Amino acid sequence: MTDCSLPCVWIIGSSLIARLQAHLGAFGLDQNLGLDCQITWAGRGGRRWEHLMPLLRSKRADIRNDPDVMVSHLGGNSIGTYGNTRISLMRCMKTDIREIDLLFPKTKLMFSDILPRWNWWGQTATTGYGLERTRRRLNGAMFGFLSDMGRTTQFLELYQLQTVESSKLDLETIDLVLKVLN
Repeated sequence: MTDCSLPCVWIIGSSLIARLQAHLGAFGLDQNLGLDCQITWAGRGGRRWEHLMPLLRSKRADIRNDPDVMVSHLGGNSIGTYGNTRISLMRCMKTDIREIDLLFPKTKLMFSDILPRWNWWGQTATTGYGLERTRRRLNGAMFGFLSDMGRTTQFLELYQLQTVESSKLDLETIDLVLKVLN
């Protein structure tokens, strides 16, 4: 990764982010979403919250300047997986956000809500109800935690089921990145 002369934006996430980038490429659309910035995409299917810090530590070692904005869409793949209770995942997320704050002190952070899903594939709960309740509680707790930190944060609220179309996320991302950069 190289340092940017334009404002740098990192968009990190799971399959939804990977699909958005693929959608842009498939239709010959601007990978920088038409913004006067340099976007670095880091989307990978199946990425869980636990994969975030190793990725960010690696990126931190490769760059001199902090990104201006970091958009994160993670957490849904971690809910209900073996060993991840709501409390343990919440603790992990809070610890990691504190570390992100130290690693990238100049970066404006943006986090998406963990999205509702039709199916929670691979999760260990017997019903989706408990997983949905965990999702809602995590979203609320993390929003409160980020607000209490007093750090400039934005929370992307994407109220659609996991089958969200890339164009919806594309528009939400453009809108929020513009707000942060202005």
